[in-house]
Amino acid sequence: MSWLEYHIEGQDFRYFVSGTPSKFFAIWYGKDELVEAAGISELSTLISLQPARFSGSSILSTPAARDDFTVQAFNYDRLPLTTQLVYRVLLTIPIGILLLVVLRQFVGIQTLGTFMPVLIGIAFRETALLTGLLLFSSLITLGLMLRFYLERLKLLLVPRLAVVLVFIVLCMAFITGITADTDVKIGLSLSLFPMVIITMTIERMSIVWEEYSSGKAIKQGVGSLVVASLAYLVMSNNQVEYMMFNFPELLLVIMGFCLLIGRYMGLRLSEVWRFRDLIK
Repeated sequence: MSWLEYHIEGQDFRYFVSGTPSKFFAIWYGKDELVEAAGISELSTLISLQPARFSGSSILSTPAARDDFTVQAFNYDRLPLTTQLVYRVLLTIPIGILLLVVLRQFVGIQTLGTFMPVLIGIAFRETALLTGLLLFSSLITLGLMLRFYLERLKLLLVPRLAVVLVFIVLCMAFITGITADTDVKIGLSLSLFPMVIITMTIERMSIVWEEYSSGKAIKQGVGSLVVASLAYLVMSNNQVEYMMFNFPELLLVIMGFCLLIGRYMGLRLSEVWRFRDLIK
């Protein structure tokens, strides 16, 4: 974005070459410094912005309700911006957990670990869905190859996990290097991709591969990616994020749904298909 600024008769004007941009916000304008301080040798300024919306919590935060502990305890608008961004992600995790519970109890999808797919879905927030699926599948494949090779060395659990983790970091560094000169900008996202999650997924998948079969391990791996993709789509939805952030009491509703699902003793959809001949 480029523009021309000019001063005519005591007034300042801006001329944008391609029209006034829709996402332009003037933070500071003038000859004076943005921040002035005395006795400081080095001063850096960081400005963070995000859209503000009127929510139920902001309406309740009136002068008459400011002394209400319940209202203030669940009002996150007064927190620092960086903390708000953390809670916007944190409060959507129960939605992904509820989706996982529904898919496991009613559909019967098999996954690697209990809540591992939700953690993978959170990781997809840093890489986007398609890029995350490609990276995750590639790293899991390479990690499994190394894991099966290390099985010949008869290593202990913790050193084996450490070797796999270091190998995952090497793979990340290599992928970042070969994509540095391309249009695929995944350097920052790849560095934020959870290495421990990938390492534990590789270990869990290799154990299932050895104790049961390769088909069961692949089935659980595919099921984990399906649940992770659905959890990512739900947790990254703007409406879901808005509702959970501004109405955190919905966590009690999610807890109630989990309690109801926990009482379900019927067949899953996968079991209906599995025992279809017996049902007939």
